Amino acid sequence: MRETVTILLKTPLKAPEGPVSRIVLREPTFDEYLSIGDPYSIAYSDGGTPFAVENLENIQRYIAHCVVEPKDPATLKQASAATAREVKKALLGFFQPDEESEVSATSPTTSPSAESEATASTRSDS
Repeated sequence: MRETVTILLKTPLKAPEGPVSRIVLREPTFDEYLSIGDPYSIAYSDGGTPFAVENLENIQRYIAHCVVEPKDPATLKQASAATAREVKKALLGFFQPDEESEVSATSPTTSPSAESEATASTRSDS
């Protein structure tokens, strides 16, 4: 079963099926990743410091594919920029290294704080 992330909205959006009080994103599939590609690239400053460069077109394509709720992704056009930022952050989270995997790769046990961070899946809209 794919991972999902839920973003709670302070102000519900209007949809044909009724008020929408949350946005649910699912993890992208294998085929979606191979079709769309990375949502960001890593570049390096003159000093050699790495930084991410977002590919907004790919991020938009992933959001269109991965929104579970609301049923019609066009409903999201009513949301604020802050909500868009939260949705983008949640989506990009699927592409970040799993902290639990990193910890378990170096140590046979995981710390309670790493486990609690890995299981948090609900974010609030601000």
